[in-house]
Amino acid sequence: MPGIDFAAELPLALDLGCGNGVFLSGLASARPDWNVLGIEKKDYRVRQARRRIAALPNARVVHGDVSEVLRRLRPGSVAAAYLLFSDPWPKRRHAARRLVRPGLTRLLDACLQPGGIFHFASDAAEYAGSAQEIFRVAGWRILPWDVPVDRPLTEFEQRFLSAGLNIWRFQATR
Repeated sequence: MPGIDFAAELPLALDLGCGNGVFLSGLASARPDWNVLGIEKKDYRVRQARRRIAALPNARVVHGDVSEVLRRLRPGSVAAAYLLFSDPWPKRRHAARRLVRPGLTRLLDACLQPGGIFHFASDAAEYAGSAQEIFRVAGWRILPWDVPVDRPLTEFEQRFLSAGLNIWRFQATR
């Protein structure tokens, strides 16, 4: 993608809505054999994330809307995408603001490579169920995703797990 150059050509993972970069930096540190791109639309969060990943050669943050950035990615260039604890917009009138909508499945379908996986986690059961159904209707295969041992936890996830709260997770692939 123009403006996002990595030092090496490696598999690409996306952190959709990377917030302050805790998960982004953890993933980039845990997977030095991958490039990790965070996408965030809030200015102050972009600055926080960029400071957090400054020393990591395989991590970048782009400021912008997730859908717009996905449209600019090279087809088939993404190995994995993570949407972890995005705002669920729980009110019916706010549902159009959710990131997981039918259009997202089309954008991910274009940029994910064959066998690529979309990872989703939320503390909102209704949003998780709705997101699963959107992917299912779009023809994606839904896979369980238990407490992850293959990646760092987000700050929200750490907080929810410590409090004993429920977390709903799934993976989707074509």
